[in-house]
Formats: sequence, structure tokens, C-alpha cells
Amino acid sequence: MIPLYILTFLLCIIGYIWYYVRRAFSYWSDRNVPVLEPKFPLGNLGEVGKKHIGNVFGDAYLKLKGKGPFAGFYVLMSPVVMSLDLDFIKDILIKDFQYFADRKIFYNEKDDPLSAHLFAIRGQKWRSLRQQLTPTFTSGKMKMMFPLVIGQAKNLQKYIDKHINESSMQLKNVCIRFTADVIGISAFGLECRALLDEDSEILKVGKHFFSFNTFAKQIKFFFEMVCEDWARKLGLRFNHPEMEEFFMKVIKETVRQREAGIIDRNDFMKHLLEIKNSPKDDDVLSNLTFNELAAQAFIIFFAGFETSSTAMEWTLCHFALYPEIQERARQEVRDVMKKYNGELTYEAVQELTYLRQCIDETLRIYSPAVPLFRLCVENYRVPNTDLIIEKGTQVIVPNIGIHMDPDIYPNPHLFDPDRFTSENINNRHPMAYLPFGDGPRNCIGKRFALIQVTVGLAYILNHFKFTMNSKTKLPLEIDPTDIPLRVKGGAWFNVEKLG
Repeated sequence: MIPLYILTFLLCIIGYIWYYVRRAFSYWSDRNVPVLEPKFPLGNLGEVGKKHIGNVFGDAYLKLKGKGPFAGFYVLMSPVVMSLDLDFIKDILIKDFQYFADRKIFYNEKDDPLSAHLFAIRGQKWRSLRQQLTPTFTSGKMKMMFPLVIGQAKNLQKYIDKHINESSMQLKNVCIRFTADVIGISAFGLECRALLDEDSEILKVGKHFFSFNTFAKQIKFFFEMVCEDWARKLGLRFNHPEMEEFFMKVIKETVRQREAGIIDRNDFMKHLLEIKNSPKDDDVLSNLTFNELAAQAFIIFFAGFETSSTAMEWTLCHFALYPEIQERARQEVRDVMKKYNGELTYEAVQELTYLRQCIDETLRIYSPAVPLFRLCVENYRVPNTDLIIEKGTQVIVPNIGIHMDPDIYPNPHLFDPDRFTSENINNRHPMAYLPFGDGPRNCIGKRFALIQVTVGLAYILNHFKFTMNSKTKLPLEIDPTDIPLRVKGGAWFNVEKLG
């Protein structure tokens, strides 16, 4: 028999936990903000693992839209804002950006230096770095790096040629080799050789970056976001040690060669070294340490090659499912290249209007960043209401829900590139399409990502025809056990060479 004092103690503990949870989950209802019923301990994340995390947020948006500028949402027991109104989203991302200038993305500069990159860091440090890095991604810089992209696109064509007699092909694996090589050579002068070497080391370590394919890893991810102070005290890391060791070694050697004058390229690494080494004469800009330089190189490389290859894969899936769309895009590529003597020049890429529409439609359905996160850095009164978003509250922009809203995009599950004609774009709210975010904290590498995706797809379309192989499970589904929007079970293609 349990002694009375122990039973009393246990009942007090249980009562306190019950009171704490009840109080935590009453945050939004106490403020008369609409909210879906949370459940302990995951809040409104109970379907994570059964549904992709982006769809969890997207489905919540579709259930709550129209009930005000925002609704409440719980990530574990932490209250967050779920944006519902497009004008309110514009306020968050652009008009009142100063109140939402940061992201609550976990980083641990001490134990995991590569995690302290532009996507995660906050405050003045972010502002200074963003200001210094923005000139790297101008159209002029993209044009200078364009021949390097074309060089890798030719290797992409050769790689598919080499494997074309196989019974089926996973083009995701091909695309990820292409984007790794493009970003490596264009941004840093790194010869990744992923299209030339089947056992490329960069792909072996790269698999760790977006590895969230277990429920435990996803919960760790949200614990780090919600309880970041505790996560830092516990020494938790975002990045795998093997990946950090490899990348630090590569960057150290690259920096050594550049500073010794062995290699000189007008690329992203050169600009990072200029920031690192040039004297600063004001209080806003500052020199980069080596770890800070490595972190920026790291996020541009790994985030860029994964998201771009995923966008290519989903676009190819839709080309295989809609052969008339595939043929129309192919004919445009050939017509434009004919104008430029059979070459795919930088100017030619700007004329691939329909192919770009296909990419935009793919990114509507399968956005690379879902959802968008912002952090309220000062108490903020929501326009035309008495509602206050308190400092420290995380704000979610459920872009995948917006992109699948039938009131914005009729029949949203249908792949229809004509949604992105100039006329249709101009008739929509500017916040109705957010695959790369918007405002001062949008994706800095957007322009480069679109160039490499467009070039890669143009080369594939021009030289190959493809259909879906029977090994692919239809209808296509998003893998719910991962963070990137990958095809569940993988997508397999039959590939035929064209004359």
C-alpha cells in the first residue's frame, strides 16, 4: 500500500501538471482568438508523421480562414500565431517588417557553428550580413556565373545518356547530382563531381542535412525551436558532426587556396572573403570570422541543392503525368534555342515563359519552405483590432494552405501552368504566392535557384522524353515523415532519348 504522504505528493504533481497544461492551452481562448482544440503534449501537431508538417499547417489554415486576421495555434504547448488574411500577411512580411524581423530557427553557435547562418541568425547581426551578401545575387552576378551552370547542364545530359538503357530511372537522384555540381562550382569553385563520380562524397554527407525522416527527429526539431535556451544548455546540434567535419575541411582548403592566390574566381566565395578581409569604417558592417564565413557558405550550398533538385523532380513528375504540357514546354525550349543558334544563353532563359510557368505552378503545390516562420520582436497591435501579438510570439504564414486555397486557386490540386500568365498573376493578391517568402527576409538565393532549375529542365526536355514508370505509386503523395517535400516512395521514370 502506498503511504498517504507519497500519494498526496503524487496527486499534487499531477494536479500541477494538469493546471499548467490547461493554463497553457487556454492562451488563445482567453483572448477570444479562434483556435483548433490542442491536445497534450503536441498541441496542434498531433498529425505530424501522418501528414507532412506543411500540410498540418495548411489544413489548419483552410479550416480557420475567414475567422479574422489570424488564429491561434499550438506548437507543443507554445502559442503561435497562424496568419489567415493576405493583407495581414503583407503587414508581417513587408509593411511592419520591423516587428517581425527575425525567425525563431534554432542555432547553436558554440557547439554547432555551421548552424549560425543567414537563415537563422537574428537582430543586427542578420541585418549587417544580409546587407553585405545581397549584391552577390544580382542579375549581373548571375549572368557572370551562367556559363558554369551550362557546363554542368551538359554533364547532366551526358549522365542521363549514360544511364538511359536502365529499365527505369529515379530522376531525383540525377537532379540532386546536377544541383550539387552547379552550386559547388558556381558559388564556391568546388569540384563536387557528383555527375561524374557515382560515389561522390558530398552526396554521402549531404544526406544528413535534410534528414528528418523519423518522428523523433521532427519532435527534436520543434523542441529546439520552442525551447531553444534549454536546447543550447543541453548542447543540442542541428547539423550532423560528420557533415560539419567534412564541410569545414573543404572550406578551410578553399579559403587557403583563395588567400594564397592559387585560385581566383568571381563567385560567392570571393565575395565572402572580401567581407571577411576588407576593413570596415562604420558600426553597422563587421568582418566575418572563419566560422561565420563557413556557415554562410554551408547554408547556400546545402539548402540550395536540396530544394532546387526537389523542385526539378516534382516538375518532371507533372511533365510525365501531363504529356501535352511536357511537349508544349519542350517545343518552347527548342523554338527559343533556335533563335540563339541552338544555344541556351542567359538571354534565352529569360524567354522560356511557359517553362517558368510550369516551375511556378510546381512551387505553388510543392513550396520549398513550408511554412514561413517569423518572430515578433516587439509587442504589436494588429491593425483595426484590439489584439496584441506579444513580443517573443512566433508567427506562421501557412503558404501551402494559401497555395491550395480554392478561393484563390480554383481546383487547386490540378496542375495548371496557365495560372501563372502575367494577366493571372496581376489579378491575384501579391501575398497569394509565397514559395520563397517575401519582404526583406525572403530567400536571398531565389534568383540563382530559378536559373539552375530552368536550365536543368530545359536541357532534359530538349534531349529526352519521359513517362512515369509503373514502380511509381500513383497518385503521387508527399512523404509525411520528412521535412523536405519529397515524393513518397520515390518517383521512377521511363526515359527515351530524342533526336
